Amino acid sequence: MPLMTRTFVASLVLGSITLTPALAQEPLLEIHCAGLDAWSSSPKDAAAMGAIHLLGDRLGELEHELDMLPEEGELIRLGWDVLTGEMALRVQMTDDEAGFAVALSSRPLDAGAASLRDRLLALATASGMPFEADDAGGALFGTPMGPASLRVVGEGDAAMTCLTMGETDPASLDVPRYDLPAGATPFFSMRADLATITGMLFPFLQMQDPTVAQAVGGSGWVGPDAPTIQAAAGFTDDALLSVTRIINAKAAMSSSGIDPETVFMPAHLRAAPEDTVRLYAFPFTLESLVAQFEAVVGADVLGELSEEFGVDVRAQIVDNLGPRMLVYQSDSTGGGGLLSSILVAELADADAFIDAHAKLVDKFNAVAADEANGYLRIASREHNGVEVYTLTTPGLPIPLELSWAVAHGTLVVGASPTSLEGALAQLDNPAHSVLENPLFQQAVGGMMPAAGASSITFADTPRLARRGYGMTSLLTSAIANGTRSPISPDRVTTSLMPPFASFVEGVRPSGTVASWEGDDYVVRMSADRSFLVLVASATASLSDVQGLIAPAVGAGMALPALARARESARQVKSATLVRAVMQGVIIYGANHNDAMPESFDVLIDEGIITPEMLVSPFGPASDGGQDIAVWFALPGEQAFAYEADQIVAIDRAMLLETGYLTSVGFADNHVELLSTWELEDYLNMPKNDGAREALGIPDL
Repeated sequence: MPLMTRTFVASLVLGSITLTPALAQEPLLEIHCAGLDAWSSSPKDAAAMGAIHLLGDRLGELEHELDMLPEEGELIRLGWDVLTGEMALRVQMTDDEAGFAVALSSRPLDAGAASLRDRLLALATASGMPFEADDAGGALFGTPMGPASLRVVGEGDAAMTCLTMGETDPASLDVPRYDLPAGATPFFSMRADLATITGMLFPFLQMQDPTVAQAVGGSGWVGPDAPTIQAAAGFTDDALLSVTRIINAKAAMSSSGIDPETVFMPAHLRAAPEDTVRLYAFPFTLESLVAQFEAVVGADVLGELSEEFGVDVRAQIVDNLGPRMLVYQSDSTGGGGLLSSILVAELADADAFIDAHAKLVDKFNAVAADEANGYLRIASREHNGVEVYTLTTPGLPIPLELSWAVAHGTLVVGASPTSLEGALAQLDNPAHSVLENPLFQQAVGGMMPAAGASSITFADTPRLARRGYGMTSLLTSAIANGTRSPISPDRVTTSLMPPFASFVEGVRPSGTVASWEGDDYVVRMSADRSFLVLVASATASLSDVQGLIAPAVGAGMALPALARARESARQVKSATLVRAVMQGVIIYGANHNDAMPESFDVLIDEGIITPEMLVSPFGPASDGGQDIAVWFALPGEQAFAYEADQIVAIDRAMLLETGYLTSVGFADNHVELLSTWELEDYLNMPKNDGAREALGIPDL
């Protein structure tokens, strides 16, 4: 029987999942790339693209710098030439014994097709790979997939180097445009038949990890009904465009928590103000994610949490969130940077959520008071009739006050109290929203379907590119220095970044819109043509992070100092209590002819000490015993001999909590802070025989 049968039946029953993908009539995988030159032809990128071209020369020097074998160095150079030139890869199912065939075609940037073929053959010869030369200057190989051929196809500028394994034609270098609009020049495309691919790979996953295989197998992305993905990217005179279509996607997307019936209409976007800088709108529910997680761990996680917190976590929290979520940054909520970020999540039942939330806040504050010693707390206040909550760190200079509230049937979360107030104001008066933003309309408006969008993103790239210019300049400096070398320090002699004024001129906003077209999920994207502009836009938020570094470092330095100060204060208080108890014992002895008291009750009854003096700052003792312990059975003549190494009292609670340190009182009324090994030395002295048992000291 062939390794891959003609129907490619991989009947695999896993729970209720049966995988039986049929033979794909089209390639199961295709990738086309028009080459490095086509990725960005914007004049703003010209210098940077020129430097990237020169990286091939830099890679060629690594062979000598790293003492590599000549074959290894040549393999790196060949890889660079293939990946940066025009390239096409096709993996095709076949009817022969091997089952599939692979075709790889390449047209390198600088070297001709014949030169690339000759270099590949030279590498094969050096590696000892047997091959047979053909009449056209190519070569034939034997592979497990059948006969392989390396040859040059075409002539002149149209010539390409082709490697085929199995019975197949060369892969075409023509880039399919798929759904790209007319007038766009495609430079990249990809098509993947997941039904066939997962049919091939899933049996191996089941053998390696059956638990993960079961979770993945029910996802809709695996099996005979898995979708096919096709994508293409291209450019016009001023824009970068891409379209991704997930064919027959409803089962897969539904298993990922995306309900085809949940869409965003213009009214749903009015929660974002007109001066929005970034926006992400997407369907969101926790139900499917939690279900998959519980299936993997095999436990009712939400049930356990409900029992712990006293609320119905599934009904009041998980099932309540969604089905839509909006995340944005705007001037109105804090200047358009990271700290202006707002999340708006719809609630199915706001009253049920508020009830559960109140109980969770009380639980959190109770635990924080006990475990964090007051340094962490959820505070609440009223703002325009809405209860607002803020996570605070009293006494610690942490530069973040996450705040949230429930208003207008939504959960609103802000990165700061002021950003939250701006978001609540927008919900109260949504007349002027992102829909009135001309840049939003330019980036997104033309792609919005009348039936609504499944998800939307928007970026005010003209503004973000300005903020990210400095960081992008640093990145291009890294590229320039990476391209240079000790033996070629002048390989790059110019700045790779355009001047600021020309860089920010004419920048287009960016947007994506995902929508359903029948059973297909289609994502369309429009952005500025310059990849440097897009990098600057993406790195703009790093400028906000820089503003957080100084206070964050200060907080990081303060936290250990505060912890040490608090620990020191507890140690001082412990020593003070042990000394006070020791003095009480001495006073009792002076009043009773140097007799030791029988217990603490005697000292308390005579008013020499108070019960509070027996409570250690490290208590209560974890074993339920006494915090401060005294050796009451010690003979008076021994207890009042003023011996500096005679143990009389100890802070047991401190020893039990720290495991390495405690306060110890001696007969001469001095108190020492001893480590466990120092205490062990005292306990081993003959005069302290019996102290371990009398004071309840565990084995150290």
